[in-house]
Amino acid sequence: MSNQNRPIGIIDSGIGGFSVARRVRRQLPHENLLYFGDGGNNPYGNHTAGEILSLTRYMLDFMRQRQVKALLVACNTISCLIDEYRREMDCPVLSVVQAGAESVAHLPQKRVGVISTCFTASTGCYPALIAQLSPEKQVFSRGYKNLAAMVEHGASQQAIDEELRENLDDLVHHDEVECCLLACTHYPLVEDHIHRLYPQLQLVDPADRMAQELERCLKENRQISRRSEPGTLEIYTTADPQDYIRAARRAGLEGVISAQSWPAMKLKKKEKDAG
Repeated sequence: MSNQNRPIGIIDSGIGGFSVARRVRRQLPHENLLYFGDGGNNPYGNHTAGEILSLTRYMLDFMRQRQVKALLVACNTISCLIDEYRREMDCPVLSVVQAGAESVAHLPQKRVGVISTCFTASTGCYPALIAQLSPEKQVFSRGYKNLAAMVEHGASQQAIDEELRENLDDLVHHDEVECCLLACTHYPLVEDHIHRLYPQLQLVDPADRMAQELERCLKENRQISRRSEPGTLEIYTTADPQDYIRAARRAGLEGVISAQSWPAMKLKKKEKDAG
């Protein structure tokens, strides 16, 4: 397989990475995408660091075997630990955390909200990286315990709205943030809910910058696809493949050629006790 025709890999703890895949599809419509969603172990934000690293390496092995030409780490929780595994891949690895921090660093707004999983919030990775890139900004970070799982499992509009209000009201009305970074790839999938509840709040989706950086990287390495036909989307998941096909369609993705089941990694007791 030529370098140009190799797929672009996307890994996520579940369906959240479809928000990245759809942005890549708009930016690079002729590229083939290979998606791995570890829905059988979702949500990652409730796992320990040791567990997350083990689960991530399981997905990296999958992507290495399929010789992806670039890997997008769509899961923010995984991206917080990216330095632990970037060297294990022989292709460019793009982090959604880096993309998200760079996105808000270039905005004029000074008061920035960051909503993420509890694990991502606990690492402090976003406030630290944003401070390096744009020291004048004030960052207000909040971790959601349930929202990613609610999106993953198709919770009702009312339930999602209640969860959003419970977590965002304080950021919007007390901290008076001027923009909000969606620091979990599940959250852009309910972006319309947030717009409806807080129409004045500017939302930042890291997938936009991630797709732009991917295009730059592929051009630099002369790996842009030369095909004229639309790219395909091939899905593997440790959850129900049919659920993933439906989720991909809800996210506005086309060109699904297959969705296949993959065995979930079973975490060992010593990994659960670590950290």
